[in-house]
Amino acid sequence: MAVLGGSPVIDRSRHGKWPVVDDDCRKAVMAVLDRGVMSGSEAPEARAFQEEFAAFQGAKHALLTHSGTSALQVAIGALGIGEGDEVIIPAYSFVATALAIVTQGAIPIFVDVGEDGNLDASKLEAAISPRTKAIMPVHVHGMPADLDAIAEVVKPRGIAIIEDAAQAHGATYGGKKVGTYDAGSGFSLQSSKNLSAGEGGVYVTNDEDALDRANKIRNFAQNLARVGTGKWNAERPLDGSTHVSTGIGSMYRGNEMMAAFARAQLRKLPERTARAQENGLRLGKALAQLPGVTPPIVPANRTTVFHKYRVWIDPVAAGVDLSPTEMRDAVRKALAAEGAEVVMWQSDPMPAYPVFQDLRGYGKGFPWSAGDVDRVKANYRPENFPTSRRLLDSSIVLFSQTCPLIAQDAATVDAYADAFRKIWEHRADLVQVAKG
Repeated sequence: MAVLGGSPVIDRSRHGKWPVVDDDCRKAVMAVLDRGVMSGSEAPEARAFQEEFAAFQGAKHALLTHSGTSALQVAIGALGIGEGDEVIIPAYSFVATALAIVTQGAIPIFVDVGEDGNLDASKLEAAISPRTKAIMPVHVHGMPADLDAIAEVVKPRGIAIIEDAAQAHGATYGGKKVGTYDAGSGFSLQSSKNLSAGEGGVYVTNDEDALDRANKIRNFAQNLARVGTGKWNAERPLDGSTHVSTGIGSMYRGNEMMAAFARAQLRKLPERTARAQENGLRLGKALAQLPGVTPPIVPANRTTVFHKYRVWIDPVAAGVDLSPTEMRDAVRKALAAEGAEVVMWQSDPMPAYPVFQDLRGYGKGFPWSAGDVDRVKANYRPENFPTSRRLLDSSIVLFSQTCPLIAQDAATVDAYADAFRKIWEHRADLVQVAKG
């Protein structure tokens, strides 16, 4: 193994970086600069991107926002969710999932995940209370959550489903692209995402009334109308009638350069996604042959877009006398020495974060002070989420934010399989790596 003095398998210089900025992207951004229209809720590039992304996802409507977090917040706000209300989410995700709820004045309630990292629908019942207004499953790493199993529990109770699809552009569940299963969804356009605009987000819905409410929230809650319901000049999108704020909102709009870049990226997303899926499945087939290694498993009714590639490692099945975290760290170190990009992505389940343990919120305990604080504290105990903890202790993420799977060619992905096989042939030496 390279970590013990051998030669590395992977040529680091082969890694593709993300996003891919080509001439089409440059031309798209330059066209915005030449036009001179840089922003506006109904500016031409933003409007065109919204139409194209809605069509790509099979949705009626899409709304460009300045981040995936704000896309989730307007999705929550569009349902009238706010002070004292609860929204159930998985314990394993990026913190934006929870903070979008908090920023809207509502309270996140956590549920443990299954071994795929997605919310475990069998744990939902115990998390529901009279305050529960929505559940927000995360299609983590681009793998859709089991939406039918979730709906079976929550829909008879009138609880809405909002999809956190930040990592899942183009992923499918039951033959349909995610994002329109129920009450709406939020996607991210942050630079590491499979569809990138540097920063940005998209709210997706089939409900026109919800779209109008979300549009107001992202525009200071002003009483404005969208194109088709009011008068607009595409060359002067910031000019026109004055507006007054009718509630609480903010400036969550995207901008024209973001939208133009995203449009150029969207045109190439199907081809890039297909390549990532082919490479991800081939890598999984190779890794599944190694004892104690479990690559992502894709259920028959879903497709994943492999935004991230998380691999479980079991030292007992591998026959290595190390604890799960020792094995994880030794394999990570060994793979890095072979030239691989290997990351953790997250280190703890979200409920363990200080923001949720301290319940300081906005300084005086809000929004939790508007709910049942004792119930919240009981829910936020880290020991309530053993699978989330075990997932983080027993797995690694191959590739990285800068060099994700979608940016790699087949030869690079095959080299990862070779590096894993090499380490597994000498896995008894991982004890030396861990202890040394």
